[in-house]
Amino acid sequence: MMRFKAGLLSCSGLMLCGAGLGMCGAPAFAATASAAVEDATKKASYSAKNTQKSEKALSVSDDNEMPGSVEKLLVQGQRHRNATTDGTGSYVVKAVSMTKMLLRLDEIPQSVSVVSRQQMHDQNLTTVDQALKQVPGLNVNLYGDGTAGFTSRGYSVQPQYDGVPSSGGMSFSQQFDLAIYDRLEVLRGPDGMFQGSAPPGGSVNFVRKHALDTYRAQGDFSGGSWDTFHADADVTGPLTGNKKVTGRFVLAGGDRNYFYKNAHDTRWTAYADIDVHLTDNTTLSVSATGQKNDTTRFMGLPMAASGADLHLARNSFVGANWGQTSSPMYEFDGELEHEFGGGWRTKLTGRHRETDSSMHYSYLNSAVTAQKTGNFVVARYEGREIYDGADLYFTGPVHLLNRKHDLLIGANYDSDLLYDGGSSASWRTTPGLSNLDIFAPAISDTIRPAITTRYREPTQQVGVYGSARVQLLPSLDLMLGGRLSFYQYKYKNLSKNTPYVVSQKNGAVPTPYLGLVWHIVPQVAAYVSFTDTFQPQSAYSHTGRLKPVLGQQIEGGFKGSFFHRNLSVTLAGFHILERNKAMEDQDGTTTCGLSGTSTCYHAAGKVRSQGFEFETLGRLLDGWDISVGYTFNDNKILKDDSGLAGLPYTPNSPRHLFKLWSHYRFAAPEVTRNVWSIGAGVDAQSSTFGTTRTVRQGAYVVASAQVGYQWRPELNMTFTVNNLSNTRYYQRLGNVYYYNYYGEPRSFMATVQSNF
Repeated sequence: MMRFKAGLLSCSGLMLCGAGLGMCGAPAFAATASAAVEDATKKASYSAKNTQKSEKALSVSDDNEMPGSVEKLLVQGQRHRNATTDGTGSYVVKAVSMTKMLLRLDEIPQSVSVVSRQQMHDQNLTTVDQALKQVPGLNVNLYGDGTAGFTSRGYSVQPQYDGVPSSGGMSFSQQFDLAIYDRLEVLRGPDGMFQGSAPPGGSVNFVRKHALDTYRAQGDFSGGSWDTFHADADVTGPLTGNKKVTGRFVLAGGDRNYFYKNAHDTRWTAYADIDVHLTDNTTLSVSATGQKNDTTRFMGLPMAASGADLHLARNSFVGANWGQTSSPMYEFDGELEHEFGGGWRTKLTGRHRETDSSMHYSYLNSAVTAQKTGNFVVARYEGREIYDGADLYFTGPVHLLNRKHDLLIGANYDSDLLYDGGSSASWRTTPGLSNLDIFAPAISDTIRPAITTRYREPTQQVGVYGSARVQLLPSLDLMLGGRLSFYQYKYKNLSKNTPYVVSQKNGAVPTPYLGLVWHIVPQVAAYVSFTDTFQPQSAYSHTGRLKPVLGQQIEGGFKGSFFHRNLSVTLAGFHILERNKAMEDQDGTTTCGLSGTSTCYHAAGKVRSQGFEFETLGRLLDGWDISVGYTFNDNKILKDDSGLAGLPYTPNSPRHLFKLWSHYRFAAPEVTRNVWSIGAGVDAQSSTFGTTRTVRQGAYVVASAQVGYQWRPELNMTFTVNNLSNTRYYQRLGNVYYYNYYGEPRSFMATVQSNF
């Protein structure tokens, strides 16, 4: 699949940078709940009997413990009506909506983590990359322009938006402010049944906030190092006297400099949601989101020719100081949900997003580090991306052989239409770009390479899926399902008005899914699962386009839910194997492809990723919340013709990754005046390498600390210190010329939080 976007040209795992003009140094294998409550009578019956220790009590899949609607989830044992995480005061969720069936974490035979609104609040998280950095096993690599790359288990991660899959909008893309989301649900490992064509890293489901039927207002303001400021306001409540129509409005903005020179970011986000309760069983939700950003584009620092660290000052900046990127985004979403009764319900969700991106920047292309001089390239990119998606499903219980089973059937559609073009001016052909001071290059912003070639690139995917959760025994559930996917990517040269070239097309590709969950005791479950994945390829052999990359994952482990389901524990092991990776023919033949002039490949490459994960999330004691995760990941190239067999597969992917956040409040929950709190975090990882394998760094540890004070129920303040020891490290490694970014030095942030 060929995508010319954001100054990057990606083709079958090979990355070219600077509008397609410079090798990044990447190798050929570079990193490229249960069903609804059946009826009110049954609820009352259960309530009267729930203290009896019958055989049914051994089953953790009680009908009455699960919510009957995605956005009307009842948080049992809490005051709050909505079990969206906003307002629950908990890190733990009662159910996960990305499974459609609304299952609890211990009922899902895969690794799933959730970043709740309470955790975002406690840690003062304001961006998507900050939130996903808290997820065990997830690697977040910033790109110097407000975007980031996200990987899990050695593979990239794909997005869903309120359960609607998308083939784009995650890595290398601007993200909306975190203030509009209720939670981020993260599945690690293949999500082929709902995502379709996707790498086996997993998916992130972005769940938007919905309107409440009671009035509430809240706001935050933060200020810290390098003139970093962020503010947001959130107002919600009924719009009609009978509360049939409710609304929510969120406004968020940020303005900041960076710890390195010449860099600045400004962005504003506005979000509005209206929920209309058409009947007692039917709800219509519509929302609109808009965001505007202006961000300095910084391509990172160089390394020595050997790949060694140059030990530059952390505030160093390489490139012209006028480099900039702008990516205004607008999105419209709609949901229609209906409950039929008897536990059956249906939901239709649709989304439309438009992003207009423009970039003008420079980057180092070659250097003489001894003299601190180098040659530069100036690049431009313009693109407009239009996403359309829809998801429709039906789910509910059936009763057979005196047992309750859950069924799900659905279909989704994903369209990504990209209009784009880019160009670059090289020091070889353009005066004023050669032999310049690396750290203060005098590059004129009048050098604007003309974009003479533009493309129209539609990607479309349609899939039908279904699954069943069969209760074999009161404590044993079998999960089985699958998907058929239809995928097509084509492109057209608009400048030459040539016919469309169908680069990738796959029809009726099956992705099966199988899982088993055994609740050994009500609080502890053992599970095992098998799932499939596929990714189309754009490379050609002598006989035609290569078959898709096929992958499988086997995962197994244990999940526990303790302290009245306020603490969740997961221990998981996984093994992923991908085959049919494109490998270049050794004879150098260039007679393949539609034109008959492209390099020939064969599908023979193999990659393996395996390891284990541990996660604990929730409340250990009253007032003490914790999120801790450890991941061991061994990803390796098993077969490759270019001599890379036996080497690690994915750059910026450590074998060992540890994350900890702990927050303690020195008072009982009912005490809301003059209460102190403390928090602390630790992030540690082992050594990594960059997109050029000689660029490496060792292990590092970064710690943070926080102190907070709640004056009254409506007012709270925190003071946070990040990177306590001022550790010097790279948060991302690239090649010897660019894409090497230092992590932030010690920094300070004060935040005031208010609600009414």
